[in-house]
Amino acid sequence: MKTWKSMVIVMMVVATGTFGYLSVSTAQEEKNLEQIISNATTTADHEAIAAYYEKEAQALHAKHQKMSEWYKKNPTVNKSGFSTHCDIIATNDNKTAKEYEALAKLHRDMAKSAK
Repeated sequence: MKTWKSMVIVMMVVATGTFGYLSVSTAQEEKNLEQIISNATTTADHEAIAAYYEKEAQALHAKHQKMSEWYKKNPTVNKSGFSTHCDIIATNDNKTAKEYEALAKLHRDMAKSAK
């Protein structure tokens, strides 16, 4: 029991540190993206936007699928249905990723037109 509590505390500390860092990084990226989108006129601008959306799409495709696999490999934890939730999140993330890919394609097309 003590080991389980220790593991949970360690996971919470790691998650807080990781997600705290990511939220600051993401907020800055979003601010930069907003500025780039607002002023996008050149091929390079649209290529940068497309690259951002492609990166987001790739991250979403992988993120929760990996989590689901981790839970499936750990039968003790999976008894509570964690992998089912991760599968649902992965499905939603894949839909969002496809929208990011569509945005990236639109900006790639705009980049070609800007030449």
